[in-house]
Amino acid sequence: MPRLIRLLSLFITLPVTLLVVVFAVANRHPVSVDFWPFALAMDIPLYALALGTLALGCLLGALLTWLPLLLARRALTSARAKIEALEAEKAAQKALL
Repeated sequence: MPRLIRLLSLFITLPVTLLVVVFAVANRHPVSVDFWPFALAMDIPLYALALGTLALGCLLGALLTWLPLLLARRALTSARAKIEALEAEKAAQKALL
């Protein structure tokens, strides 16, 4: 099974990498980017702007997905600890009877 996953990953990664390289080669001309509220303007290649924006969006999306999961995991850990404490208390009270 791990070999199949590795092969499938290879079949997905290679074409995507090839497309990124072709995109980068085809879009090498510089583009002026002006950061409006600041007095900053840069000339960067179009592919760097597009791929950088894509990477930033992916990271932001991953962060926004990960934060609620982190909070849910923290609540789950707290609930499990409370359950264990209640079960221990129940066992102690049952031993007294």
